[in-house]
Amino acid sequence: MTIATAPAGFKAGRAPQFDSENTAIGYLLRYGRGLKRATALENCTQFLMSEYDLTESAAELAAIHASAELESLNQVAWIDLDASTAQVVVLRTAGGTPIPFTVGDLLAQREQARDRGALRVIQPRPIQ
Repeated sequence: MTIATAPAGFKAGRAPQFDSENTAIGYLLRYGRGLKRATALENCTQFLMSEYDLTESAAELAAIHASAELESLNQVAWIDLDASTAQVVVLRTAGGTPIPFTVGDLLAQREQARDRGALRVIQPRPIQ
């Protein structure tokens, strides 16, 4: 038996499945470098919508997840999802120290980023 004829397991004969986040990562790696985050996210969202027929909300979320994944490479801190809730995001440092960010903290950071021109506010739209 050669590698070409070896059974592929339970997925043998199945078509590859589309993964919007991996596609978004590829797009951002190829076309997003050097762009501001908001521009890269908008471009990636439009690409996913036009090429893969995703809804705007699904494409935007895939682009956001992909951007965060790339940004978090080589970081020694992480978001502790088990400790986070709808009211607080818990960031863990390399030593495991928890740093809480409440909704109020995050909104204040958003305002500061918008005031210094680091964040472009996009018109809100209904959840799809």
